[in-house]
Amino acid sequence: MSYSIRASTLADEAGIRAVYRAAARQGGGLLRREDEITNGYIRHNLENSLRIGLSLVAQADDGRILAEIHAWPSETRQLGHCLTNLTVAVDPAAQGRGIGRALFVHLIASAKANPKFRIIELYCREDNRRAIELYQSMGFVFEGRLRGRVWQGDGSPYLDDLLMALYLTADA
Repeated sequence: MSYSIRASTLADEAGIRAVYRAAARQGGGLLRREDEITNGYIRHNLENSLRIGLSLVAQADDGRILAEIHAWPSETRQLGHCLTNLTVAVDPAAQGRGIGRALFVHLIASAKANPKFRIIELYCREDNRRAIELYQSMGFVFEGRLRGRVWQGDGSPYLDDLLMALYLTADA
């Protein structure tokens, strides 16, 4: 499957929603469940990312959106250098092909090209080993652990949420 990575647009909203719903249905990656992937949720992420952050999609040659990644900073001056609110979703049918890694490579390059950004932050559930290994291989380091932050809602124990960060500049 051939694909390209490009900046997202508002016209990608339906394709991004389909990717997020499929990924949520699969379970194990996204924090939100399928019924929480609403039009408003997708629109909020897309609008904020396009306005003050970054949003990229992986698009198949046939035009389908295969994956999306976005992040945007806080609008406070004290935290405006830190890309956060990061989420990545890859359609389960396209997983295992390096698309998530490619999106991160492009996101990191775009962030480095903007002198405003110095840090990229993300949260990852402690049980998402595959994602943790990807993030570490991209240079993210552990910054903290929020104990019992993630409620699974099915009688399972609460999970820790791990804070990871990538420093884009040597003095960050």
